[in-house]
Amino acid sequence: MTSVRRSSRRRIQTDSEAKSSNGDSRSSSVGKKRKGEELLNTEESCTENETKTKTLREMDATTLSADSNSEGSKAKSSAATEPKTKAKKTKSKPKKNKTTPSDSPKSEKTSPEKEKVSPKKKASPKKSTSTKKKPKVEPQRITERDPIERLWPDNDDNENTRSSSYKFRIVSWNVAGIRALLKNHPDALPSLASQCDVLCLQETKLQEMHVTDPKLKIENLLKEEGFESHWSCSTAKKGYSGTAVFIKQRKNPDSSTDGNENGIKKQQATLNSFFTTSEKKKGDAKNTISLDETTNIPIDVKNLIPVNISKAMGKDEHDAEGRIITVDFPLFSITNVYVPNSGQKLERLSYRTDSWDTDLLQYMMEKERERGVPVIWLGDLNVAHTNLDVWNDGAKHLAKQAGTTPEERESFQKQLDITSTSTTLGKKVGAFLDAFRFLHPDAKGHYTYWSQRAGNRIPNKGLRLDYFICSKNLLIPKSEDTQRDMKVVIRDSYMIPDRMGSDHCPIMLEIEIKQ
Repeated sequence: MTSVRRSSRRRIQTDSEAKSSNGDSRSSSVGKKRKGEELLNTEESCTENETKTKTLREMDATTLSADSNSEGSKAKSSAATEPKTKAKKTKSKPKKNKTTPSDSPKSEKTSPEKEKVSPKKKASPKKSTSTKKKPKVEPQRITERDPIERLWPDNDDNENTRSSSYKFRIVSWNVAGIRALLKNHPDALPSLASQCDVLCLQETKLQEMHVTDPKLKIENLLKEEGFESHWSCSTAKKGYSGTAVFIKQRKNPDSSTDGNENGIKKQQATLNSFFTTSEKKKGDAKNTISLDETTNIPIDVKNLIPVNISKAMGKDEHDAEGRIITVDFPLFSITNVYVPNSGQKLERLSYRTDSWDTDLLQYMMEKERERGVPVIWLGDLNVAHTNLDVWNDGAKHLAKQAGTTPEERESFQKQLDITSTSTTLGKKVGAFLDAFRFLHPDAKGHYTYWSQRAGNRIPNKGLRLDYFICSKNLLIPKSEDTQRDMKVVIRDSYMIPDRMGSDHCPIMLEIEIKQ
């Protein structure tokens, strides 16, 4: 029994060992199978990746040679799987390396090259800007007024000059509306009248009805100061342009009239008038100048009395705007002129340079030939002739601004150089001269106009638009012998910048009239 039990036990042990061995073998075989399957899967994935990369490479090659339609179809097919998107990213990497730096060593090598190239790119615009700056010229800035010496001061100690000649003074002023001037600065004109023999105004902006209006009292303006007035008003446009001339009245003992255009008869003198001084009647200009004042003038008084006054150039296209008044004195003629402005958009530029300037010059030359005496035209000529006549000459906008255009400057120069040049006082000059610039050739900062809107008067940012243009034989000649034979000589010209009341300032001309 014991042997049977032992044998059965052995069988059970052997059976369990066999089962366990079979289980181990099965488990090992299953593990091996699983490992094999994983290796196969990895190999298959590798092969798939290799095939996909090959196809992508083939696609890249084909995209370069294929048409756009084939490229689009392949791009759609490649976008279906994730590995292909990764391949796209690998394609974009070299593009990124071109524009932005990366962590790869190639990018590190290319970055210094980019640093070398970048300064070259920065250098090229510098060259271009330097070439652009070459033609640019900074505009000048002349705002300081040079002191100028008075060439013929009032306290002249030359007794021969005082006893044998008379200082004849002419003042010109653009008042920019005389009614506003009389309202805001009522003492401006009487003050100027006390300093001169002839007062010329431009841009009065009056009509004939304003001159004769008794309420305005313009017709008898400065009559109490001993001046007679002459007005030229625009009929083409209301409240536009206009000129006026005030002439100091003189008594002519040899005539029953004053020799003026008004032809008012001189009042009959009585015996008592030679011994007593009559009272000045208010509003009576004949009694404003005493006989003693007339007799104290060291020259013939007839030379101070006009022989003719006209208010037209003889051209219908110009005369309707009231821009001119001419006064003929025995020894010279003066013409008060308000030259047309070319306009903000230069709409009147061609009219001004081609028509007005030409006709004015012709008029003055004919006047000089007909009378055989020197001529002077004066007033607001609306041109800044040279660089010294503009505070910021060289600024870009000046070429398109009225008064500073090249056309206006050239036209003005032609008026001065109308005939062949000759030498006077060691200078080459034409038939006519700018009196101020001839006598003060290097004076800077002497302007006659300032923009009120910009507030340019206080800093002296102005233009010189007002002139005295005269025949060249009115200036002092080089030879003293010929100087003695001259009866009329221009001694000085200057500005009066402190006189307020307009955007222009008055200008003065001093003439010596000899016996």
